[in-house]
Amino acid sequence: MQNESGAQKLYSGPLVAASLSLLLAFLTLMVSHHISRLTKELDKMVHAYGHWIPGSTGSGPDGSIGSYSGKETLALGVWLASWLIFHFLWRKQDLSVRAWTRFFVTGLVLITLGFFHPLSDPIVLFIAGLFGIH
Repeated sequence: MQNESGAQKLYSGPLVAASLSLLLAFLTLMVSHHISRLTKELDKMVHAYGHWIPGSTGSGPDGSIGSYSGKETLALGVWLASWLIFHFLWRKQDLSVRAWTRFFVTGLVLITLGFFHPLSDPIVLFIAGLFGIH
């Protein structure tokens, strides 16, 4: 689409869609990491998503990456699906980049802190207790 001066109009929606999908993938990686640490059964369930990745099982010279392959697969799936959906929905939208930048940076800091076990373990164990997972 072009504006009055003949220059092409750029929308901020695709920028927000791309960065939101990264944030959601990072959140998925954190959540799947904590889920896989709760029980062996949940670790196997998360690992099952990544069995297709070479090195996810076995005992070669580099060992096995284990359930990390499932965590990465889930994060990649969320990233790609959310990017496609949000890009399609917001490709012609002009969203506030200033507001989005604040939200993105805050979300990034909170998710990063979620990987810090002394902060996140009490919360994870509380939520797991609500679902009867010990």
